[in-house]
Amino acid sequence: MNYRHIYHAGNFADIAKHVALLYCLQALQRKEAPFFALDTHAGRGVYDLQAAEAQKSGESGRGVQLLVAKGLGNPSLAPYFAAIRAKRGKRLARYPGSAALIATALRPQDRAIFVELLPAEARALEREVESYGRIRTDIDDGYTALKALLPPAERRGLVLIDPPYESVEELKTMLRAFTVAYRRWPEGIYLLWYPIRSAVQRAQVHARIEGLGIPKILCADLGIYPDDAGIGLAGSGLVLVNPPYGADDFLLQAYRAIHEHLASAGAGYVEVARLTPERVTSRR
Repeated sequence: MNYRHIYHAGNFADIAKHVALLYCLQALQRKEAPFFALDTHAGRGVYDLQAAEAQKSGESGRGVQLLVAKGLGNPSLAPYFAAIRAKRGKRLARYPGSAALIATALRPQDRAIFVELLPAEARALEREVESYGRIRTDIDDGYTALKALLPPAERRGLVLIDPPYESVEELKTMLRAFTVAYRRWPEGIYLLWYPIRSAVQRAQVHARIEGLGIPKILCADLGIYPDDAGIGLAGSGLVLVNPPYGADDFLLQAYRAIHEHLASAGAGYVEVARLTPERVTSRR
């Protein structure tokens, strides 16, 4: 996958990630106490779906544009459609990435830090979110930031770890960094994204995550194509650590709706299940 997310903005994986992210943000908003949000691979904030890069890949056309056209009235996706400002009969010109969605969800008492490795992307993000206040954009390695920025003073909040997986070692690197972060802040909500490329790879990811010996892990997988279709990105996987109450049922319904509108007949799947129970015996 290309590090510059403009090529992938608004694809089915973005939809799956952002539906879950919004649910977690709304859960945090239920209490008046402030929360903290950290996005380790923040990108540029908002993506121009008419840009040459987005048009070249065509992923938004098979993703969010198609979902808006076919599923706008679905109640389980209503918060998502509201967040991206989808309107019936209109194609989206711009798509908000995770950092932009977090920024718009912040209340006056909340705070966020967005970390982006590429200076040009970070500067573009800063321009998009600077008016929201209580937001800082850092040009840095997201994995390094996990150790430096956690635990937050607010003691409640979420961390989104959504790397590009350009390296074959990305999963190992991500899980190593997450383990350090979790030890520093075990109370936080963590969302860890991974691509699904084959049935074998998917099973290996599940085994690696389950083997961490961490409680309260929910795994939400959405396949649009068969696991072994050999097309690159067959599905989108998301791990939620300390998921908010009701996340299991909500994601099952929302992912089924996405699958219904975006998958070819008879292709793909939805699987939302707990990888670990409320308490586990640590093997670390």
